[in-house]
Amino acid sequence: MVIQGEGNQEFPNFPIGRVTRKGLTLKSARGHSYRAVELALHALASGRFPLELMTTHRFGLSQVDDAIKSVGGQGAPGAIHVSVMPWE
Repeated sequence: MVIQGEGNQEFPNFPIGRVTRKGLTLKSARGHSYRAVELALHALASGRFPLELMTTHRFGLSQVDDAIKSVGGQGAPGAIHVSVMPWE
């Protein structure tokens, strides 16, 4: 589980026992370096990973509303992960 918070936020009634029983790992997201972004872009551009298989639906920029509704279960059926392609 990855969490991100600002300042001194508290989470009252957080089920810490469930985290322990389920053996979850809790990580904090605190940003990234320029180098991390550069490495990620190189990995994406390499074609080594078939990332196109992750997207179940593609929408053009004029269809952003449909894309959001589809992910929420009210648009195109079977949407798991959608991509918005600005040039389409």
